[in-house]
Amino acid sequence: MSAHGEGIRRWISKMWHVFLKMENPEKRLMRTNETAMPASESVAPVPTIAHFIAAPGGGGAESMLMNLVAQMDHTKWHTVVIVMDGRPWPEAMDKLRAAGADVHDLEATAFLRRETLVRLIRLLRQIKPQVFQTWMHHADFVGGWCARVAGVQHVVWGIHCREIHRNPGDSDLKMAVFRWLIGTSSQVIPQRILSCSAAAMEDHLPLGYPSAKMTWVPNGIDTDRFVPDAEARATFRKSLHVPLEAPLIGFIGRFHEMKNLATWLRAAALFQARHPEAHFWLCGGDEWELDDCARAALSVMPKRTQVHFSSFRADPQRVYPALDIFSLSSRTEACPMTLMEAMACGVPCVTTDVGDCARLMAGLGKVVPVKEPEALAKAWEQTLAHPPSSESLRRHAVERFDIAVAAQGYANVYREVLTA
Repeated sequence: MSAHGEGIRRWISKMWHVFLKMENPEKRLMRTNETAMPASESVAPVPTIAHFIAAPGGGGAESMLMNLVAQMDHTKWHTVVIVMDGRPWPEAMDKLRAAGADVHDLEATAFLRRETLVRLIRLLRQIKPQVFQTWMHHADFVGGWCARVAGVQHVVWGIHCREIHRNPGDSDLKMAVFRWLIGTSSQVIPQRILSCSAAAMEDHLPLGYPSAKMTWVPNGIDTDRFVPDAEARATFRKSLHVPLEAPLIGFIGRFHEMKNLATWLRAAALFQARHPEAHFWLCGGDEWELDDCARAALSVMPKRTQVHFSSFRADPQRVYPALDIFSLSSRTEACPMTLMEAMACGVPCVTTDVGDCARLMAGLGKVVPVKEPEALAKAWEQTLAHPPSSESLRRHAVERFDIAVAAQGYANVYREVLTA
């Protein structure tokens, strides 16, 4: 560790201890009594892995955590999940518990509020995890430092996007400071850094992330859940009033600017002008949640009634089989699980050439440049005219993306940090 990095670590650690001493002695004594564990529970029969994430649902990292919890061998690992705020996601919270995790909800709305930090530190002192795995940048930074203050020895960070997302109202100065803080912290806090994306690993090197700490473990899915399903295809199309023979092109994901839905909808308008029977389906939000550019693209659709919207569904495996094409138009991605899920369902995919997308497709789908709606529309036409076989897509997904492969990669890293 460099002298500069060690100085930063000592300074921040000192600030944390000063912060904790702000509590009055009686309150500290009450806290100790409240969180002390019975002696019979103080030593777990197997190593405890605690995960920390902002929310249990709503994105690819959250889905990966759900898959990982369900796949981990609970005879070898005791799994705990700590979420910042799980109240908007009751179904996801229940699924985590059903998958075998002990789930704790901080019920907090901001990472850097004093009460959030105190709750997390208290909880970590109570749980005493052997390994603390954090998910995404803000959870990495806050969770990592809280873990060190709480005395947790083994911290693993998780990279699940190629860039640090800017929250509404964040200034350029705030973003620059955070980039510096997280880059410096990456050198002194985590023992290892897991990345779902090879491209994302390269993107984090300029921030100061040490390459020697980073390990690439691609995301994984339950390939027994995502399967071709003729009945689901007919049922879902009927619910949308889409004829079985009509082309249906779909998107599943957050309506975030990084998904570049303006390009997706411009391509849809071009495609529908040439193929008026085509329908389009976007899952992840309502029409009013689109940005101005995407709404403008939607407004010029030749047949607006053939563009369908729905919020996130708990059963995407019942939706993918209804599609003729699943498509992304993102300006940036890391390792999108939606491509894996669609291919496991035997659905052809078209994506922009970002992150690990081309690597995931391995020549079985079309890859186009970013922000080129005409190229995207032409790729849809070519895919409909000459689709890869459902069998080849399914076989590729099972061999490369099954969650068992990813879970083994995570478990290997946990064992390595415990024996280091």
